[in-house]
Amino acid sequence: MIIAPALAYRPLGTEDAGVAGKGMIQFEGSWDYLRWNDGLAEKNYLFVPIYGVTDRLELSTEITYMYHHNTDGTTASGAGDINLVAKFLLAEEGLKTPAFALKWVGKLDNGDYSAGLGSGDKDWSIFAVASKTAGRAVLHSHVGYTWVGKSKDANLRDIPLFALGIDYGATDLLHLLAEINGNRHPDSSATADPRSLLLGLTYKLSDKYILDAGSRWGFSAASPAWNATFGVSATL
Repeated sequence: MIIAPALAYRPLGTEDAGVAGKGMIQFEGSWDYLRWNDGLAEKNYLFVPIYGVTDRLELSTEITYMYHHNTDGTTASGAGDINLVAKFLLAEEGLKTPAFALKWVGKLDNGDYSAGLGSGDKDWSIFAVASKTAGRAVLHSHVGYTWVGKSKDANLRDIPLFALGIDYGATDLLHLLAEINGNRHPDSSATADPRSLLLGLTYKLSDKYILDAGSRWGFSAASPAWNATFGVSATL
């Protein structure tokens, strides 16, 4: 099993070009429920501390705890593979040009491979990110590439990734979000690649706290049939 990076900002899987800012501390927490076409269900808890090293560089760690409910009635739970992340703002948004950023992800191999909680190897990813404001909407996009560790499974292959998302400010407090994203299946024998659509929203409780919720639908058997997500983001 490949544990893909959980990408900001919630609940989008599309990366954005924003960074926390020098000295800023942020946290993201979320609960996800995923159901696959074969009946497998997953519940994932994600915690992400973020620190702004400079005005252009932020570092973060993505920590997951997973529950797998298998079709044969067995269950498995435990910590998933941890992601170590760095994001660098290359260029701020201009009147006619988007903001650009690069993001690097190192996925560790700490998750229990035999229980399906980790890939059993380290992966390395890089993303090119662009964000642009258009009236009350902000468009986000990324293209990326993951170099997949293959020591546990030589049948695996590297993964190109893409995503396009939109954040529309319905009011000052309520934002509506949508995205499409996908990637090549890491299994070289797979006949379908993951593709999905997400619809979600965020609600600003205060300058420090934002709630979010979303629902994702898969377009192929390689994606979860359905995914619900709920989360909170905090800035200190």
